[in-house]
Amino acid sequence: MALTAVLTQTLIPSKRGGRMPAAELLMVGYGARQHIRRNALQHLHQEITITKAKGSFSQEESLLQLVRHGHVDREEALLCALHPDDLELRLKAEGLG
Repeated sequence: MALTAVLTQTLIPSKRGGRMPAAELLMVGYGARQHIRRNALQHLHQEITITKAKGSFSQEESLLQLVRHGHVDREEALLCALHPDDLELRLKAEGLG
């Protein structure tokens, strides 16, 4: 009951050298707590979508922003994505694919 959010971060190579952080934030609600209790962690990505209004965002959304602003290459973002098919669709929808 004490867990309110889960933040993960991945550092990916930047176009300018160095690394850029791509983050994912899950605002933990009732559904996420149930998945954690049952060790059904594969369902947590779905919980990010459900709790977007509370501030959750996926790593793919973070990677999309980095590509959109020219900080990282599209190919590098796809390699680092947890759900590359989802990122690919988002990139194409933005005209970046």
